[in-house]
Amino acid sequence: MSSKNYDKFFHAYDIRGLVSEGLDDGFFYRLGKAFVYFLKAKKVCVGRDIRVESQKFEEAFIKGAREMGVEITDIGQVATEMIYYAVGSDLSFDGGAVITASHNPAGWNGCKMVGKQVSAISETSGLMEIKKLMDDDLNEDRDIAKGLYSQIDIYNEFKNKILSVLKGIDIRPIRVVVDARNGIGGIMFEKVFSNLGLDVIPMYFEADGTFPNHVPDPLKEENVEEIKKKVVDEKADLGIAIDGDGDRVFFIDNRGRNPCGVYTGAVFCRYLLEENKDETIVHDPKVYWSMKSQIDKYGGIAVASKTGHSFFKEKMKETGALFGAEMSSHFFYRDFFGADSGMMTIAYMLKFISQGLNFSKELDFYYKNFPISGEINFEVNDNQTVLGRVSKYYSDQGGQLETIDGISFSFSDWRFNLRQSNTQPLIRLNMEARNEKVIVDNFLKLKELIGGKIVNLPSLKSLQLLI
Repeated sequence: MSSKNYDKFFHAYDIRGLVSEGLDDGFFYRLGKAFVYFLKAKKVCVGRDIRVESQKFEEAFIKGAREMGVEITDIGQVATEMIYYAVGSDLSFDGGAVITASHNPAGWNGCKMVGKQVSAISETSGLMEIKKLMDDDLNEDRDIAKGLYSQIDIYNEFKNKILSVLKGIDIRPIRVVVDARNGIGGIMFEKVFSNLGLDVIPMYFEADGTFPNHVPDPLKEENVEEIKKKVVDEKADLGIAIDGDGDRVFFIDNRGRNPCGVYTGAVFCRYLLEENKDETIVHDPKVYWSMKSQIDKYGGIAVASKTGHSFFKEKMKETGALFGAEMSSHFFYRDFFGADSGMMTIAYMLKFISQGLNFSKELDFYYKNFPISGEINFEVNDNQTVLGRVSKYYSDQGGQLETIDGISFSFSDWRFNLRQSNTQPLIRLNMEARNEKVIVDNFLKLKELIGGKIVNLPSLKSLQLLI
């Protein structure tokens, strides 16, 4: 299979595709060779998620890398962020790769990769070069014996890293519902947080790569309905939904509300900036008024990044930012090598609650003062034509244009972002305003300009009546 046939597996910031469409051992064998050749690596770290095919794909990746004479450290079945931890904490690693399809359904697989010191590998920083190298006959050293191999378990030191956030904090014994959705998150949560005195109500902690209960993607509202109900029924203080590979967490307040990552990010901005003055915070370009209100209030510096975990990593490194938050609930920390960590996010939430955070009360403020539409996806015939038409109209209306990711236009009382999906053939709309009526009024015009078919219902109930 040539790299031309690999195109469908390579996306803006990682590799992902259906096993049934040709993602096989041969692909990962070539990927292992190309990855280490691209990095000019001598030593790399490799791991895998809990999917049915991940172990054999990891073995193929390792075989290819070892044939290049590269030393391999296999950390086994882990969450994606544990690769970041391993590479970031051990300077002898030239990079790391984890076999995973993140939050995608069963039948998918893929790979997330980083370079030395957790440097991002994306479409703008090496991913396409790796794809091209997979076509080459890379035979630097076929003596696999020179590619040393070892296995290590890093769970204990990873746990110590995460719990360092809680040093000196008297943790409140809160009641919490945790939905691991049969991914790696149940294993991680138990290993890291089991001795903190929390009253934990577990949901689907059994690792099962067929995901028998629901798709491991808490970003979709239908996948969190069960935990939202359980939090309310159990009179829990907090709900935590963990995605398939563990690097994202979504919180549910005691009223069963599931805020987007930007609202949670705004809460974190306040607490982090109170302890760390004059620091940079990286935010999502789609909606950010709630985060920026706290960044400005507490003396931080706001910087936008293009959407995507690899792009956020790049921006975190470039700016030396303290913290970053995506709408999709990837949260990034300077103290975690500029990378995203679901477990560190949980640790910080426990810290803030123990310091007096009333999560539900904070959310009341953001829902009221910074309403958002939720992401609305459209199927259209020509994305570029739509972007051009929308851009011309709102330029003529005097909107302030931003082009960090797609197009954004800001007005005094509302703004929107319209961008092509990095992973699907869709165009995505997000809106924010000073009140819900402004969103609804302006949505009607945007819907007319975009045209096409709306393929999902937004979270804002008043918009659902218009669709």
